[in-house]
Amino acid sequence: MSEKKLDFAKEIARLDEIVEEVSSKALPLDESLKLYEEGVKIIKELELALKEAEQKVEKIVAIEDK
Repeated sequence: MSEKKLDFAKEIARLDEIVEEVSSKALPLDESLKLYEEGVKIIKELELALKEAEQKVEKIVAIEDK
């Protein structure tokens, strides 16, 4: 994950905004593409954060199982 702390709830909210905006409006193609690109970036960041959290949990469980 990047140096900045990811605000998971804020990023999910932004992703919801993007979906709502794209699905509720007839946007120009370039604007739709920018929003799509932003959404993909957010999804990748969230997936990475979830993967890192999962690895931490697995380590904790492994320690507790010993």
